Amino acid sequence: MAARGGGGPAKMGEEKMLIRSEKVRLIDILSLLLLRRRPIASYHFVETGDHTADHVGSTPGEWLVALTEIIQKALAAAYYPAKYLGVAVEFFLNFVALNGGLLGIVWNIFRCKLVIPLNREAPNFRSMIAMIDGRTELKPLPAAAGAGVDDDLESAGAGADDVPLIRQQYLGSGGHLRLRDYSVLEVTVMAAKIAYENAAYIENVVNNVWKFNFVGFYSCWNKFIESETTQAFVMADRAKDAAAIVVVFRGTEPFNMQDWSTDVNLSWLGMGHMGHVHAGFLKALGLQELDGKDAERAFPKDLPAGGGGTPAGKYFAYYKLRDVVREQLRKHPRASVVVTGHSLGGALAAAFPALLALHGEADILSRLAAVHTYGQPRVGDATFADFLRAAVPPAAAAVSSPLLRVVYRYDIVPRVPFDVPPVAEFKHGGACVYYDGWYSGRLLAAGEDVPNRNYFDPKYLLSMYGNAWGDLFKGMFLWLKEGHGYREGAVCIAFRAVGLVLPGLASHSLRDYVNAVRLGRIAPKEA
Repeated sequence: MAARGGGGPAKMGEEKMLIRSEKVRLIDILSLLLLRRRPIASYHFVETGDHTADHVGSTPGEWLVALTEIIQKALAAAYYPAKYLGVAVEFFLNFVALNGGLLGIVWNIFRCKLVIPLNREAPNFRSMIAMIDGRTELKPLPAAAGAGVDDDLESAGAGADDVPLIRQQYLGSGGHLRLRDYSVLEVTVMAAKIAYENAAYIENVVNNVWKFNFVGFYSCWNKFIESETTQAFVMADRAKDAAAIVVVFRGTEPFNMQDWSTDVNLSWLGMGHMGHVHAGFLKALGLQELDGKDAERAFPKDLPAGGGGTPAGKYFAYYKLRDVVREQLRKHPRASVVVTGHSLGGALAAAFPALLALHGEADILSRLAAVHTYGQPRVGDATFADFLRAAVPPAAAAVSSPLLRVVYRYDIVPRVPFDVPPVAEFKHGGACVYYDGWYSGRLLAAGEDVPNRNYFDPKYLLSMYGNAWGDLFKGMFLWLKEGHGYREGAVCIAFRAVGLVLPGLASHSLRDYVNAVRLGRIAPKEA
């Protein structure tokens, strides 16, 4: 992204890079690949602000920009086929599951009790994500007989070369925020997993399986797409005197090509002190103006009169969730706030508190305990990463890693949008646990990116495919060591097999993120 100029906070009309993928032609892609001297800002599908044009106006087109547009064209072409394929696949899998398998279908036909899963909003209807990993129970923190959980956690880390991630946050100088008998990490990764399901399914799991308190499910409006593209839910760990209010964003749905397109898009907006931020993620949260002259106009603290142009009964994610969280904090005066999400949901989980900081929402930020994301795409530039880090309270408040990203293997999503300076300089920030082995991880240094940061580096090719084969075979037999709770079904094994074609896709599975939190081991933090 463009370098900053002097003269105070940048205005958004001066700092923006919008790539209109729908306007890109084949000749434009060939030009980006072959005419490397042509300035990127000269293309008809690129819209830049005045300040940005001064810095990138002479920058030639990048092959990664061309690759992004090729991917965008492929995703656009696949939108309807993937949508209808997803409906068919999920119908078939639910049809088989709800009737107890193929033999159950025959038996139910004979008994005239065949179950036809036509209602996708039913509490027993599962998405592809839940078909890959159907686990719903939380795993409690272990406690030694006759000792408290905290003592057990501390003794588990003493003298050990590594400890499970689920225990890592309790070692060293961090606090001991727990949600009942569960680690914050356990709750956030499982919440991020069930966020892909319908509202009735989520409510049932939260209230009846976890025994938490379901606050609400919210399907939120995107004025640029004119559709409810953003889903989130809010829960508390108990109905009275809760310890935490948890905000959970749904991520990239497997068959939703629009979600995947948002993840890889290179467009960004200057948001003043907040830095340069991915335009698609801002739209998903409630961006009001693409062509405004400043951040306050683009994303105002309060909606303009008329609700920002939302249809009756619709609402924007940021404003709705902010109001819900504030009301819950009034109801639970001792509660902290935890924000989480997987994939696209992780990006929204990172952008949400940053917007709270931009708007000076100190009453919420002062009680923010943790932002945990899994397989999160890049959200903004280095300025944004620093801004978000400053927005999250110090670690000693509740957990030892309040701003934490978890990345498994060669997961493709944390490696997009591509980092293409100076056109689109996307950076990760905050602490990151990177699993470079079979649930064997390490804590990356601040500002350090994962290997193969833009995914297409050929020197990692053998390692990527080797990991995919290894994960496939190890996944098939993990249950022999860890128990039947880790036994993988046919759908999960089939999804792992996709990794033999595109390794980073299989590594994006939430099954591996849940397993990584529960079983994965990382080096303990030094005192």
